[in-house]
Amino acid sequence: MSLNRPHLVAIFAQSLDGKIAAHRAQRPSFSSPEDYRHLETQAAQQQALIMGAATLRAYGTSLRIRDPELIQRRTAQGLSPQPLTIICSDSGDIPEDLPFFRQPLTRWLWTTPKGSQIWQNRTGFEDIWVAADWDLPARLARLRSLGIERVGLLGGGRLLGAFLQAGALDELWVTLAPVLLSGYADAPASIEGWQVQGSLPQLELLECRRGSKELFLRYRVEWP
Repeated sequence: MSLNRPHLVAIFAQSLDGKIAAHRAQRPSFSSPEDYRHLETQAAQQQALIMGAATLRAYGTSLRIRDPELIQRRTAQGLSPQPLTIICSDSGDIPEDLPFFRQPLTRWLWTTPKGSQIWQNRTGFEDIWVAADWDLPARLARLRSLGIERVGLLGGGRLLGAFLQAGALDELWVTLAPVLLSGYADAPASIEGWQVQGSLPQLELLECRRGSKELFLRYRVEWP
C-alpha cells in the first residue's frame, strides 16, 4: 500500500516489563555497548530521527553517528553524514545550554504557537514547524514531500504512543534488556497514551537476534 508519508521505524530499548527508565526524568541505566551499536546501525539507515523533548532533556544529546563506516555508507548513498534531528515539544521548553545544541547536527523543532514564542529570538533550530495541534499525518506528508522517505523514532513513550494513535508506524526495533523496573513508581513505559480504536494492528516478527545479554527483535506493524 502506498502511503503519503515516510517509512517509520521505532528504535528503542526496554526492560522485560516494558519500562524505559527507572524514573521519568532520568535516562535509562541499562543500555550496553552492544545495544548502542545496534541503535547506531539502525539510525544510520534513516534520513531523519524524531525524539520527544522529555527524552532530549533526560539525555542532553541526540544520537550522533560516529562509526566511520556507517558515515561512509550514508555519503555513498547521497545522504548527509548525520540524519536530520526533529524534536517534538508542545511547550518549546528546551534548555539552550544542552550539549545537543553543540552537536554537529541539523535540528528542527515541531511545536505549537505557544511553544514557538520561546524560540522567536533564539537560533538553536534551523527550522521550526508550528501547528496548533499534532496532526501527525499532515506533518509526515510534508516530510515526504521534501523527499524524506525513512524516519526513525527514538522515543520516549508518549511520542511512540502518539504515532501509534495516528496509525503511523511501520516497524518496531525493540531491544529487550535483562532488567525489571516496575518496582519504581515513576518508571515510564515504552509506549504511553495510546488508546485502541477499532482493530489492533498485527505484528509480524521479521528478525530475532540474541546478543550477549539482550534480545533484539524486529517486527512489522500491519494496520487493518
